[in-house]
Amino acid sequence: MPAIRSVTVYAASAPEASPALRALARDLGTGIAERGWLLVYGGARIGLMGELADAALARGGRVEGVILDTFARVAHQRLHVLDTVGDMRSRKAALAHRGDAFVTLPGGFGTLEELAEILVERQLGLHAKPLVLINFAGFLDPLLALVEHQIAHGLVQPAYRQLLTVVPDAASALAALDAATAR
Repeated sequence: MPAIRSVTVYAASAPEASPALRALARDLGTGIAERGWLLVYGGARIGLMGELADAALARGGRVEGVILDTFARVAHQRLHVLDTVGDMRSRKAALAHRGDAFVTLPGGFGTLEELAEILVERQLGLHAKPLVLINFAGFLDPLLALVEHQIAHGLVQPAYRQLLTVVPDAASALAALDAATAR
């Protein structure tokens, strides 16, 4: 695995996110910046996205965002690069292309869609980039149970469990990425 230079993080922009989730996003943004990695994310200044970016910027990190033009009103204005695109396919492609690794924070439908696309690309062998899911306080337990249900019904091969690295917090996610770089 080549050295990680950039990490694409998928996260919620919902402003109602809990204080614990906001702290999680800040911890991840701080850790990415401290390692000198470029943070790539959805470009919003609100919700977990905003916390993530603000923390990385506060630590002197480089941050790039990709946002839909229809959401320009919530775009972060202090990023090093902010690309505005007209459709979700372009946005997802730009986010995926820029990352040497992927981390998923708790999120909503958009985060789930982005995770699914990156996971399927790994399953198909289109890339071998690390994919880390932060299962903070069991947030992803239902999703992980669904994967086990799919395996039990023969719809997903058991070996595909290994495509996901599931960790409980930001420190563990950063350690997993450090380990992937060391291989």
